[in-house]
Amino acid sequence: MTKIRVGVIGCGKISERASLPNLVNYRDKAEIACLCDIIEERAKALADKFSLKGAEITADWKKLVKRSDLDAVFVNTPNYLHEEIAVGAAENKKHVLVEKPITISLAAAENMIKAARKNKVFLMVEQSHRFNPVHQAAKKVLESGVLGRIHNIRGRIGHAGPEYWSEEKKSWYYEKAKSGGGCMVDIGVHIADLVRWFKGAQVTEVCANIQTLEKKIPVDDNATVMLGFADGAKGEFECSWTTRPYEVLTYCYGDKGKMITSIGSEHPVTVILARDEKNGDPNHPREITYPEFGPGGDWENSIHYFIDCLAQAKTPFVSGEEGRETLKLILAAYESHKTGKWVAIK
Repeated sequence: MTKIRVGVIGCGKISERASLPNLVNYRDKAEIACLCDIIEERAKALADKFSLKGAEITADWKKLVKRSDLDAVFVNTPNYLHEEIAVGAAENKKHVLVEKPITISLAAAENMIKAARKNKVFLMVEQSHRFNPVHQAAKKVLESGVLGRIHNIRGRIGHAGPEYWSEEKKSWYYEKAKSGGGCMVDIGVHIADLVRWFKGAQVTEVCANIQTLEKKIPVDDNATVMLGFADGAKGEFECSWTTRPYEVLTYCYGDKGKMITSIGSEHPVTVILARDEKNGDPNHPREITYPEFGPGGDWENSIHYFIDCLAQAKTPFVSGEEGRETLKLILAAYESHKTGKWVAIK
């Protein structure tokens, strides 16, 4: 079987902790052909760590994307660089897996999508929480209809901040021109995307309160965003860089019951069906179940899925268009906080 040959651009923590280990453990289907970083020693260090003896090391991403033997490029750079590199890769007929968020502006997202379409390559956004087995099990529950009509979805994600992710003393995460924002862009994009995916309906309006509550930084460290969906349902998500320890929670409410997900808890997925009015008080449960979920983790499953899509010529379901829609929500939330008003999303 022909392996998918991959080039990884950006050799920071996401490459070290996510991309490279989950390409190496898929070595029967994927091969890491080259590593690129502006600090070439950092790329060399990862090549040594993962025993990538045959991989080319370069500081020039433009050289990398021109290699005729590459099938795909992983874009693991600061957010503001996503557009230029993804477009350059697409123009050289390379499929692209880009880290979330897709980029920092809608115009840039459109350019990436257009380049992929024009050159007939796949553009997937690494919205890894869709691939967490817990969330995939929860999505199946929602699609089954057992909860009835979903009228409200809430989500929350929080951790102690990017300073515990990267050892760099001065992080680009805190520079708005490079990151696009604070916790909203870093992890809010995860929970916003997850809520969107769970509901399966377009978000048409948002109202946000975005703050810097604890950290002495020029970007946000906490946010709460209310959502309105096209079908009349309501929602909300919160994100935080001041939550200890890490958590990811969702609450889905329907007219027949509710579902709670909690990553790392004893019961990561809990489905509670209510009694109906003919058979008792609907304030009391008639059945509580804990759906099973599959193996793997969010990074492992998403990276393996991308490789499989390329091998099977199958369009990834977390497309550039999906990444753009989630970015719309994030940008509208910033606008809402600035104006103090609900903001419509088209």
